[in-house]
Amino acid sequence: MNRVEGTGFLQLLSWVSPAFPTGNYAYSHGLEWAVEQGSLHDMQSLCLWLTVLLEHGSLKNDLIFLKEAWGHAADETALMELAAHVLACASSRERYEETLWQGEAFLRAATVWQPDCERLRRMMACPLPVAQGLVFSRGGVGRGEALQAGAYGAVAALVAAVVKLVPLGQTDGLRVLHHMEPVIQKAVLETADRTLEDVGSACFAADLAAIHHETQRTRLFRT
Repeated sequence: MNRVEGTGFLQLLSWVSPAFPTGNYAYSHGLEWAVEQGSLHDMQSLCLWLTVLLEHGSLKNDLIFLKEAWGHAADETALMELAAHVLACASSRERYEETLWQGEAFLRAATVWQPDCERLRRMMACPLPVAQGLVFSRGGVGRGEALQAGAYGAVAALVAAVVKLVPLGQTDGLRVLHHMEPVIQKAVLETADRTLEDVGSACFAADLAAIHHETQRTRLFRT
């Protein structure tokens, strides 16, 4: 039996669970500012925002980073170089802190299954997609499942943030997740043929939202 269908699958459920202590409930990826400005106000605007992030923005890039980390999970030198590259690609201070703090928390929590993660956490500043890629790979999760899990976890966290901010009802939040399923699948399939050369963003509104959030007067989220 493939590990992802047995114990590995149960581990994957833990690693992408909202209860996994990465602190993602504290981050909005700049969406808090977008809500305040009126850019995000209902299901349709949220679905569009998330779709564009997956196709042309930060979530597209994170899937590429996750795939690269998954493929180099046994090469610590390559992982360190990749982690530095990912952090250098952060479009703002808050994006940098968001991915770094969540990545470190992810590795710390993953030591329950993989004790060596603590040594890796002390060795390098590890952004979230790199932490996920190496833990998923070392846990026997296939590349496709790893990418789906990473994409779903990111989308679900942002939906949860907007449910609080708009406010959007829980059922409408679930409708957004349902709508995003084929979008996630498409992004995962496209990531299979992408490399670090394909990293880049055309989501200027999302990047500006993350930058402006730093000076937002009243806020619930750290980013």
